[in-house]
Amino acid sequence: MTAPDLSASPFFLDEDAQNWVHDTRDALILEEKLAQLLVPLSMFLKREELDRFIELGVGGVSRFATLDPQALRDSATYLQERSRVPMLLSTDLEGGELASVGGAAGTPYPNQMAVAATADPLFARRLGQVMGREGRAVGFNCTFSPVADLDLNPRNPIVNTRSFGSDMTRVTAFSAATIAAFQAEGVAACAKHWPGDGVDDRNQHLVTSENTLDLPAWEASYGEVYRLLIASGVKTIMPGHITFPAYAHAQDRPDEAHLPATLSPLLITTLLRGEFGFNGVVVSDATEMGGFTSQGRREDLVPQVIAAGCDILLFPTDAARDLEFLRQGVLDGRLSTARVDEAVTRVLALKASLGLHVSAELPGADALRAPDHLTWAQECAERAVTLVSDTQRLLPLDPSRQRRVLIIRQPRRTNGLGFPLADLRIPELLQQAGFEVTLYTPQTQVSAEQFDVLLYVLAEEGLMVRDDLRLNWTELHGSPFRAMERFWDVLPTAIISLGTPYYAYQAPRCQTLVNAYSAVLPVQEAVVRALTGQQPFHGVSPVDAASALRPGLARLVQQ
Repeated sequence: MTAPDLSASPFFLDEDAQNWVHDTRDALILEEKLAQLLVPLSMFLKREELDRFIELGVGGVSRFATLDPQALRDSATYLQERSRVPMLLSTDLEGGELASVGGAAGTPYPNQMAVAATADPLFARRLGQVMGREGRAVGFNCTFSPVADLDLNPRNPIVNTRSFGSDMTRVTAFSAATIAAFQAEGVAACAKHWPGDGVDDRNQHLVTSENTLDLPAWEASYGEVYRLLIASGVKTIMPGHITFPAYAHAQDRPDEAHLPATLSPLLITTLLRGEFGFNGVVVSDATEMGGFTSQGRREDLVPQVIAAGCDILLFPTDAARDLEFLRQGVLDGRLSTARVDEAVTRVLALKASLGLHVSAELPGADALRAPDHLTWAQECAERAVTLVSDTQRLLPLDPSRQRRVLIIRQPRRTNGLGFPLADLRIPELLQQAGFEVTLYTPQTQVSAEQFDVLLYVLAEEGLMVRDDLRLNWTELHGSPFRAMERFWDVLPTAIISLGTPYYAYQAPRCQTLVNAYSAVLPVQEAVVRALTGQQPFHGVSPVDAASALRPGLARLVQQ
């Protein structure tokens, strides 16, 4: 076991705070200590569910940031006022349409890849400031962000727009800026997903994925990112349901090559704690994901998570049941009391480092959509929009020459849980700019007699349960037969992506491609201004937008 140094990074606790940690831990019986290691999810903030969590004495509760702000504030106050030990109230504050605070009630700050396209870490710092301030205002004190993964494989559906791109230097600088801003606002930040997602093309929500890099290539990329973020003081790190066979073989432990980091003492205790010297809290990725549940029986996996070195087990689907699985693990020796005490100490130290041992009172709610936050979101959006190609010289669009615009878009947009998302506003914004806009249907006859220009307007960000983010021609064109039609030899055509940046690979003959990475309204507005020549294209692509397999990834794999 690695005894945490509570006076050192990332806790920096004074003597009074350290005494609170030790006194609180020592006053807890075994079941209460184990409960501190659980952070379940409350999807809808039902009072009876919150009461069960309070009764169990769990260490925290995770909630969706996009829920109603007042309901989030009320539930946070309710939980903290009734908990014997203050709670970690967590979420994913990644920005963008899918992970901003309060839905439409909060600031629509662009996602991580859009921030990276500005090429200026200032906008990463502002991401942490906006999300941190607004998150604190509705009761969050812990975020499972930023995503510190390298987007090396364009076919990976979960990293993609959630990352700061493929370049190690940029990912590190932007992640560090975001982390520093979050933690300055009183929100514990998290670097994820150790030992690094973005190489495999599979989604760990559905299957255990693999970091296939050899050890030198990993050390020069993901390893360097984590060394620098640990040195910067990140409070928590999240292992993914990701294997790293190269390290297991280097340690002459091939029997552990199949274990994902969440279940691997080699990857957490030996590598992350031992070699990398991480002193903070290790929080497992969600344990209802397929990359975890496919590994065995839950009664065996739950104690293994903590025994392997995770201090928090995230999203137990039945907290009371998992608490009993942990207790049985202690009773039969699979989970030592020393490991439990170490984990509890770190969890309490994290709470003390946030000042929760002194007060869990919330700041005012006036941070939401504060004027400077809205201005920063607009400035970030303007700097992010990227012109990948325009070899046909289609842009800027001019209603005096290209008045009749045909738009093909996704017929139904949903978030990662299947709930509907609002229609994109670009058609409306183009109409306001003087264009005559027609929305494509499967019955539309595409011809130069009826239209002057065709725009594909798409918004597919990195999502939870998705196999891929490729162009779905059948969905876009309305039938399997029309899916085979291509229109860029009929009309001047452009693809506008407010999500994944890799459509050039699937549509290499489309001569105009604009990437904007995020579907929040400030980005949509900036896209229309750029398309019509009212502002320049400032963005610098954080990835190789034209490649199916990044040359950088090819080099890493070959090393």
